[in-house]
Amino acid sequence: MSLFARAHKLWVDGGPTGLLQGLSRFIESFAHYVFLRREFLLHEFALSSVDDRYSTPPVDGLDVHIVECNEDADRLVERGLDDFRAIVPAATHRVECGAVAFCAYVQGILAHVAWIALTQRAKDSFDNLDYEVRFGEREGCSGGSWTYPSFRGRGIYRHVMWHRLQYLSRKGFLVCRDSTERHNLASIRGQSVFGPRTYGAIRTTRFLWITRSQLTLFALSEDQ
Repeated sequence: MSLFARAHKLWVDGGPTGLLQGLSRFIESFAHYVFLRREFLLHEFALSSVDDRYSTPPVDGLDVHIVECNEDADRLVERGLDDFRAIVPAATHRVECGAVAFCAYVQGILAHVAWIALTQRAKDSFDNLDYEVRFGEREGCSGGSWTYPSFRGRGIYRHVMWHRLQYLSRKGFLVCRDSTERHNLASIRGQSVFGPRTYGAIRTTRFLWITRSQLTLFALSEDQ
């Protein structure tokens, strides 16, 4: 999506406030290209028993569609739904790399997108942090969640997270791993209801084109 098209959508959906918020995010992201320090927590979800309390859509008119290929996305567009590939940066590339998109629509309007990886190539398309996911040993990976601002705080993240964990379980996976930025409290709260184990952390520092990362694995407690 071009900068003009993004600005137009922000204006249509949020008016002047939405456009200013989008501009602020753009300036912040540009600054991050120069210097950025971040810390991510690593989570592990056991798929043997996924809490079904969040299987019910929390918003009227909410539908979750699973997109495994670009043809699936084309069919959603043919039905009159928003094309998430034109809204979410790098979405087309992620699908082409094998990542599975979970797209939540409210009455045809895109509200949330999240991703699942079944292979290393798919993981790298939305999460390139250097932590191990043993795909050959029935471990999967989730990440890349994005919620449109007007739909935040309405329980959609948890509902789609339930869909992602169920999807991996149906595919025969035993574990789901992900990374979540430590300051992303909304995502951490959304995941906490599914009882993940926080097993490590990654700290990254980037200055211009030089990036360094440090992985720390936490010791298992007696109840783990």
